[in-house]
Amino acid sequence: MPAPYWPQTALLHDHGDGAMPIGGILVQLQMMAHMIIDPRRNYTQIYRQRFLDVHSNIIEAFSHINKLLQTRDALYLAAWNHVTIRARQGFRYDEVMFAPQYHRVGGLTPKEVVEALVAGIKKAEEGFPDMEANLLFAIGRELRPKKAIQLLKVLEQCDRRYVVGANIVCDENKFPPERHRKTIEYADSAEINIEVHASEWVRRPKQAPDFERDLPMLIKNLRVVLDLFRKFKSKAKKRLGHGIALPYDPDSMNVVLGNQIGVTGCPGSNLQGCNIPDLKSLRIREMLRRGVLWSINPDDDFFHPELNEVFQMCNDEYRFTEEEKRKLLLNPWLSRFGNRKKHVF
Repeated sequence: MPAPYWPQTALLHDHGDGAMPIGGILVQLQMMAHMIIDPRRNYTQIYRQRFLDVHSNIIEAFSHINKLLQTRDALYLAAWNHVTIRARQGFRYDEVMFAPQYHRVGGLTPKEVVEALVAGIKKAEEGFPDMEANLLFAIGRELRPKKAIQLLKVLEQCDRRYVVGANIVCDENKFPPERHRKTIEYADSAEINIEVHASEWVRRPKQAPDFERDLPMLIKNLRVVLDLFRKFKSKAKKRLGHGIALPYDPDSMNVVLGNQIGVTGCPGSNLQGCNIPDLKSLRIREMLRRGVLWSINPDDDFFHPELNEVFQMCNDEYRFTEEEKRKLLLNPWLSRFGNRKKHVF
């Protein structure tokens, strides 16, 4: 039975290649990629099983979808469909993430990838004029900083009204935040809004989950990113993706509060991925009461629980007060990167 409707209207942590909307066009994308379709197979189940395979790494997990998104037409369709579905769900603001580096097998340049995605976003907004959807230009952290900075320079050449920032994503264990100090510093110098996936997971492949064991490293990674954010000289906005160790480190909490750094929480994927032992360990109430701009997001709702279910799971644990619910609805608006349209929220 579907979870009760949660009236959140802004979504910030939304991976386009792992989002629920992609499921509705899987077969169409497969046909566009000239794949043979077997009507007896449940492709939604197949792709989910591939993503959740404990023996695959995060890049490989997403590759099964991304290999379908290697042409202008496929990228345009994915972006148009994503925004259309999100608008029909009731969202009026959405930042959708795609990493151009994963969409170049067909010969597209990073700028051409972005242009196709933005064209799809613009077309979808024509049908939903109250919707503002923007692209977050994601960068896989396996890239060396020199390559990552080259991608940020591509971002600078794009339509910045729709490409509202960058996001450093993927394997935090193998490629910790130290790797991208120069990348984050360049974002500051170029006044590029940036979110960094940090303090999400650090355990090694096939290593059993152990939150207490991992917590010191999660805090270390958090501090590296926040130290760089704290030194920003530009007015670029900053956000943490996940940040599950934040309430365990008073110094980091003070930096986040003092610099109004948004935090895009993803409780459903944290729990399903065994990165936390339970939802209580996220200490959401503590962060809301202290004024952290913490927002609730589904992360990858094609693979993980969707937003209504995530909220219900958290509410079952915390029994949010009306004031806490108000903050959960308002925080994503206050920490968004884009502002092309006037919104009443």
